[in-house]
Amino acid sequence: MNTLYLKYAVEVERSGSITRAAENLYMNQPHLSKTIRELEETLGTPIFRRTSKGMLPTKAGAEFLAYAKNILAQVEMIENLANGDRSSKIEFSVTVPRASYISYAFTEYVKTLPSDRTLTIDYRESNSAHAIENVVEEESNLGIIRFPARYEGYFMDFLQEKGLDFEILSRFKHLILMSKEHPLAKREPIVPLRLEDYIEITHGDSGTPSPAKPQKSPDAESGRREIAIYERGSQFELLGRIPSTYMWASPVPEEVLSTFGLVQRRCDSPRRDHHKDLLIYRSGYRFTDEDEAFISKLKKVVQEIPFFDLDSKGTVPRGAAPDAAAGSTEAGAACAEAARGHCGPGRSGVPVVRA
Repeated sequence: MNTLYLKYAVEVERSGSITRAAENLYMNQPHLSKTIRELEETLGTPIFRRTSKGMLPTKAGAEFLAYAKNILAQVEMIENLANGDRSSKIEFSVTVPRASYISYAFTEYVKTLPSDRTLTIDYRESNSAHAIENVVEEESNLGIIRFPARYEGYFMDFLQEKGLDFEILSRFKHLILMSKEHPLAKREPIVPLRLEDYIEITHGDSGTPSPAKPQKSPDAESGRREIAIYERGSQFELLGRIPSTYMWASPVPEEVLSTFGLVQRRCDSPRRDHHKDLLIYRSGYRFTDEDEAFISKLKKVVQEIPFFDLDSKGTVPRGAAPDAAAGSTEAGAACAEAARGHCGPGRSGVPVVRA
């Protein structure tokens, strides 16, 4: 089988259209259509089905395309080896949430890279919707998504639908991040009502609700004090230099806290759901040495921070969080609720949790 045929089929899936795929491949549309038909005849089964949303893989087609991508990746590795590039170039791409423990692990990974090799590294911080989209569209090889544990079943189904595999990285409850000079810095746990006098910093495009927001009347909500930011650097400037600010955050490494003069404190919030961070990647994708090195650093950082939920072996339990839905009926209701309105579509139909 000609590997070009595999490349054509993968491009059709990526583009979602024969016409767009032909344009991207610099070939005419009738020839590409004929090639795909010949490939389907060789396989003895349809690879794609035409829908109102474009060309989508059939069940057999999705399996074939996973193998095709794997073969093309191996062909590229052989070509790089023949060209002498494999030992001289490092490539790595990932889309992650704005989490200090992840950026810290990434920095630790970069510190280990040799100084005599070419680097092409793409590290993006965004929300879960964009992370899923970037991995599906092959903008990133790896992604990390974050969601409340009560929506786990919904997200598992969605990832499967998108042809993505996953691995649980961490499970945690959000902590209050604040300056060590904050008036509440010496209190633990912090009572949620005490936070109302201070300014909350949020990520404006997180796609998930702040876990601390209590149910308030419209009048109370109108008096809310909040600064929404869209990149992570500003949060440390604000938290460190304005002691009246605070932020709900995933657990932060001690070195980062010390650098910016911050502390993290538990809070008995009525919305104290566990959250999970999942590593996602395309089905059939094989981790590179660089992927493995980054993931290893990430797991090491999680094990070093005491606020993550780990079992006796130092790994994240796979079961539901204690405060997640207790039974299948309640869990199903939560997922149905998410599908009805708490999870709105992002780009490419990616769900965005809006509790």
